[in-house]
Amino acid sequence: MALTTEAPLIGVAAALKAASDPSFIPKATLFDEFSLPDRVAIVTGANRGLGLEMALALCEAGATVYALDLPPSPGEEFLATAEYAKKLGSSLKYVSVDVTDQQSVWDKIATIGDTEKRVDVCVAAAGALGISDCLSYKADDFQRIMNVNVNGVLYSAQAAGQQMTKYGTPGSIILIASISGHLTNRVGCI
Repeated sequence: MALTTEAPLIGVAAALKAASDPSFIPKATLFDEFSLPDRVAIVTGANRGLGLEMALALCEAGATVYALDLPPSPGEEFLATAEYAKKLGSSLKYVSVDVTDQQSVWDKIATIGDTEKRVDVCVAAAGALGISDCLSYKADDFQRIMNVNVNGVLYSAQAAGQQMTKYGTPGSIILIASISGHLTNRVGCI
């Protein structure tokens, strides 16, 4: 007779068990599910802003994080955050890449995969916003925005998926958007 061990109940399943079984002892375990030691994460648009916040959250969860962004070198906010991550026992590394260049994105993320022998998480957070009222965007300006916000997201997800497949690491690819996907960008509104 084989012994079976039940997986611990988490989230709503644990709450329902507690409601139906007075002897069930609640235990906070949900955040254990988000622990990422020995995992590798990639976050685009992570030199600052929301991308950098997500990169730091992944560091706090224990992942080694690669922050990909356009500037050739990281800004002061990134450098301070990378030092903070180091004090937490994590690693936040900067990689310069133009997310609108598919081959470059594929190559940079392949290099990360080859170095780490895995990619577990990709957050495609790079995004661009026009510098003028959306009602008067020029076609070239709008194409640049779409190249970053749509094509760059696809290229990042493709590259991460390629590495997850290559190294047999099931993972998560997280595609985000900003409030600009819901509200009209107008001068003075942001």
